[in-house]
Amino acid sequence: MSIEDAKDHVVQVEHVKGEKIKEDGAVLLVADSVLQKIPIPSNDPNDPLNFSRIRKMTVLLTTCWFSIFSLLSVSGLGSILGTIFQLYGKEHTPTEIVGLSNYASMVMSVGCVLLLPVAFVLGRRPVFLFAVLVCLICYITAATSTTFNGHVISRIFIGLATGTTESLLPLIIADVSYLDERGFYFGLYWSSQNAISAGLLIAIPYLVAATSWRWFYWFFAIAMAGSLVLAIFALPETKFIRPPMALSGRAVYTDEFGHTHVVSHEEAEQRFGAPLTAETTSSPPPPKRTFAQELKPFHGLPPNALKLWLHTYKKILQSCTAPAVIYALALASIALGIGIAITNIYSTLLQESYHWSASSVGLFNAGAIPASICAMLYTGYFGDRLTIWLATRNGGMHKPEHLLMQLIFPVLMTVVGIVTIAVAANAPQSYSAWAMVVGWAIYQFAFTCIIITSTTYAAEAIPDCPGAGMVVVVGGKNLVSFGAAQGIIPMVAKFSYLTSLMILLGILLGIAFLGIPIYFLNQKWREVTATEIDVDA
Repeated sequence: MSIEDAKDHVVQVEHVKGEKIKEDGAVLLVADSVLQKIPIPSNDPNDPLNFSRIRKMTVLLTTCWFSIFSLLSVSGLGSILGTIFQLYGKEHTPTEIVGLSNYASMVMSVGCVLLLPVAFVLGRRPVFLFAVLVCLICYITAATSTTFNGHVISRIFIGLATGTTESLLPLIIADVSYLDERGFYFGLYWSSQNAISAGLLIAIPYLVAATSWRWFYWFFAIAMAGSLVLAIFALPETKFIRPPMALSGRAVYTDEFGHTHVVSHEEAEQRFGAPLTAETTSSPPPPKRTFAQELKPFHGLPPNALKLWLHTYKKILQSCTAPAVIYALALASIALGIGIAITNIYSTLLQESYHWSASSVGLFNAGAIPASICAMLYTGYFGDRLTIWLATRNGGMHKPEHLLMQLIFPVLMTVVGIVTIAVAANAPQSYSAWAMVVGWAIYQFAFTCIIITSTTYAAEAIPDCPGAGMVVVVGGKNLVSFGAAQGIIPMVAKFSYLTSLMILLGILLGIAFLGIPIYFLNQKWREVTATEIDVDA
């Protein structure tokens, strides 16, 4: 097997209770010279890894559908913000109205942190069904709201439920896929989300202009009703407890965060208190659940439910001490905050300064479709090859900090994108509105690359709790980004579009340059914590 064939097989060694962590975060890209299917599926027909390809794609369709029509309802209000200003502008300040868009994004972090640990305990299916129902109900209450406060409350609960898209849904995808195919599944998940959302952002202003602002929510209510049907009939419970199994002289198991570990037989027996189960089908497989049984929303609590719930929060808090997680959170947050800030101003700017109609402002997002595809190619095709090249130069070992090298080009592109938008916004009499469209496409490419790379880095940078690090970054960025997103209106009122966006760009670049000391500091952090943190069973 070549290095390229093994690029997705990044495994980390876990340790037993009472032992001090003593690993530097480096992981093997090549092992045993044979491509293995990890995690190892059991002989149980109900094991999600044993689902047919068609059924796995149906699960992916269900998760993509919900992610598109929940996230877009949170971020897409900027495309009709001019209409919202006309609706509430007489009684509320511009900052309050922009908050209508930003509050939902902010509370997504709360939903992420609250719902993910519950999914580890209760299962994926009941939490997902709950999120879909909350979104559907709140779309209806938002569409029928008669007061500003009622509108705000509906959007807050939409944001809480939408938090599952950045925590639970990636976990479901991991449940049904092997390590060597997760890149394919996650690529479809993120690229379809970005591309379809960009297309809908073009269409939604036309819908609102032809009807009313309420159809912004009625459209999502209809789409979410379809999501409910898919959730009920196409998404069975994917949480599955499989024992550690023998593979090539080692033991393979998956932790509560969906991360696969390879340990010695002795470590596995000490951890689980039982001999290893070989990769055999010596015992008869259990019966396959009927379709009616799969429709059950809840399959009961595990015996250690409270311990698992508390253990999940402990891991999340533990990951917050890592410089890598703090850096990834800060960089992803400012990148997201600037993106939201731009969506909060472009609708009004295009109508007032460039004299676009309210129905046409969605065309601002036209470049986001090819930008999202280019970002997936950059982080996937180029990023994988850069990682392999750096690992080869390091004796075949991949270090998490190698991923920081991938951030150099996207950070440079943020400068090009933001400066282009700022200059065109500040002098509309001298520049075409299409300069803003091109600048936004460039920034969307850079933003997507930064989000994917920073969250991947956070997941790899902590050998003891990789999934928890990703949860902190993916969920926390919506909360931290609130300051940049909410502050754009007061800054524009005090300064100008150019000055305001340059302030935000300066913050982004300042954070990005911290990646240089982080490259060395996080390795030192792992060495220090290796003598201080005991591993729990």
